[in-house]
Amino acid sequence: MASLDWLLVAIASFTVFQIMFHYLSARISVFFCKGYRTLTDIQKTEWNSRVVSTFHALVVGLLCLYLLWFDDAVNADPIWGEPTLVKLNVGLTAGYLISDFLLILWYWEAIGDIYFIIHHSTALYAYYYVLGQGLLPYFANFRLVAEFSTPFVNQRYSRPEFIPRMGVSTSTLPNSVQTASATATPQATSPSECPMHQAKKEGCPMHQATATAASVENVSYPVPAHQERAYEYVECPMKAADRSQTDDIDPSNMMPPANQEPSPNQPYPLSKARDESSIPRTFSDKHWVYPSEQMFWNAMIRKGWRWQNEDITANDMSNIIKIHNQNNEQAWHEILKWEALHAKECPCGPSLLRFGGKAKEYSPRARLRSLMGYELPFDRHDWIVNRCGREVRYVIDYYDGGEVDKSTYQFTALDVRPALDSFSAVWDRMKVAWWRWTS
Repeated sequence: MASLDWLLVAIASFTVFQIMFHYLSARISVFFCKGYRTLTDIQKTEWNSRVVSTFHALVVGLLCLYLLWFDDAVNADPIWGEPTLVKLNVGLTAGYLISDFLLILWYWEAIGDIYFIIHHSTALYAYYYVLGQGLLPYFANFRLVAEFSTPFVNQRYSRPEFIPRMGVSTSTLPNSVQTASATATPQATSPSECPMHQAKKEGCPMHQATATAASVENVSYPVPAHQERAYEYVECPMKAADRSQTDDIDPSNMMPPANQEPSPNQPYPLSKARDESSIPRTFSDKHWVYPSEQMFWNAMIRKGWRWQNEDITANDMSNIIKIHNQNNEQAWHEILKWEALHAKECPCGPSLLRFGGKAKEYSPRARLRSLMGYELPFDRHDWIVNRCGREVRYVIDYYDGGEVDKSTYQFTALDVRPALDSFSAVWDRMKVAWWRWTS
């Protein structure tokens, strides 16, 4: 293919993608996605950009596969070759990159990203050698197979409510479901028929009268010992901290209470006060209680961390606790949105049975995102929720959200979703994915 020919291909490609962005995308989106009309101008700009990139990825990706499987010219000389279809494919991509480059600059407020500018510039530089010098046509075509990841990335972020922003959860559900979540929110006023107001009535066993010690002993996963006396530190931390802990062994699991004593060589005193969460405990009429600064410090020491003069101050510990508590409140808030899908079967709302950290065990979704070039989460938790007698596991990935919001102590972007270990969870994930695409 002569230089003039591939230049005409790039110009034609540029024109088509501009027309698609400015005219076709809006008309197609209105027809298939009713919620398109409700988007702001900035959101529509991003949406149209993703529609165009998806179309480009499908066309170029399919042509790549055809060339790799059936075109003899591209395989004849992978280093120096003049395969016409490869140059056609690269020319289409060059036209798209130039189109998208200009759109990014023109609509910088909506889709501006310096990394895309660098990416497009370097890609165009490399494609010049493929088109103009006939260098590495096979490898250029093989590289374009990666475009197949674009539709999946765009589908994940196709709806603005699902776009992860700094300090904002990535699992927001549609408004209609969020409205229903009021029924399943333990903090809200419970209906009169709820068992928490009628201890003898059936329906939501975890909200019935507080379980006796004998019943808790028979539970497979008893509540941690430090939760049983946690309210002493919530109500009167100064007084409670003075009590002797030598003989206070929890008979349900033979564990001592939480360590609230200063660690050896601790440089400054830390608060022993604990905050009550909004997360209800299963088999109890109480809520989970967050650790104190002293407990958090001792836990870090136990895991191998050692204090150094320049590491952390007493004020830092206070902020760490506030950030920790905010992350958990945010995670529970997102779980309630998912649980709103089951408000009818569990009218009183869920409670938290147990939880565990799995920082070194990345979820399949986190690994897939990493392969696409996104960062890995810095932490992962699995929360087991009691949905009126049924245990449901949720996976929570914690991503760095940048600077801490000093007004709310929120900086983490959470990806909260039910684990794919039951048909119900799979169905919930499918429904939400469909809402993302059609709402």
